[in-house]
Amino acid sequence: MLKAYQNKDIKIIRVYGDDANEYLNNIVTNNTDEVNVSNTIYSCLLTPQGKFIADFFISYFDDSFYLLTNSKFYNDLIKGLNFYKLRSKVKIEDADKLYKCFFIPNNNYKIFFGSDKIILGQTIVKDESYVFNDPRIENFGIYIVSKKDEFGDNKLDIVKDSWLEHSFKHGILDMYLIKDLTKFYPLENNLHFLNAIDFKKGCYVGQELTARMKLRNKIPRTIIPFILDTKNNTDLLNIEIFENDNNVGEIIFQKGKYIFGHIILRKLSNKISSNMEFFAGDQKLRINEQNWIVF
Repeated sequence: MLKAYQNKDIKIIRVYGDDANEYLNNIVTNNTDEVNVSNTIYSCLLTPQGKFIADFFISYFDDSFYLLTNSKFYNDLIKGLNFYKLRSKVKIEDADKLYKCFFIPNNNYKIFFGSDKIILGQTIVKDESYVFNDPRIENFGIYIVSKKDEFGDNKLDIVKDSWLEHSFKHGILDMYLIKDLTKFYPLENNLHFLNAIDFKKGCYVGQELTARMKLRNKIPRTIIPFILDTKNNTDLLNIEIFENDNNVGEIIFQKGKYIFGHIILRKLSNKISSNMEFFAGDQKLRINEQNWIVF
């Protein structure tokens, strides 16, 4: 049996109808033309001013688009989807009671995909379920959406623990963990590094400001994942972060040794690098370096 984590905070939304693809592609940040039974994408819905509303995975299954989002964003996402529906031939339904969502950490690709070759977003549909490789970063893990605690011949050993530490280890701070997302633009939360935005596609809600920030390289802040250099129980949430004796940002999330800080780029003494020294109070912070984060 495969060890799998069940996330009961994941809500599942079904979008289908003659205009479903065009409708979604006109409002979300990524390109739904790339979504099919073999490929899943990661995307967001923004306000017209480019502020974050929700993030989600989009897969194609049972002649429908399935959106997986955190319960924190569910109501606002449903509201936004219905607001832009207008006269489109589209139906939006809650599929949460029909399916469960499971997560299996990395190193299990061959079991599901028949190969060790990692393809971001790779998806396989089987019977009344589907499985996809996380489309954000390599070597993270696999998601299963199924009515049962299994996928094909693979039985799942359901673990009630959280897989958050796995995310933190890989430098990912899921958006639902950020207290006030209305303060930030998606590029300030590293969502472009996580393949959530297609800068080559046509218009979508919030596209103008998002594209302008990227084109002009005017991203004022970024999230940096840190690790505490020493093991202790220090609570550093909302504590200011210093670099070269300058206040460059603040800690927005902490779980044990894993810390995430919002850093104002113009206040740094130099371009971000692994040998820069950051401090919060009297605690030294070490950058949790990741290949997917390119500053």
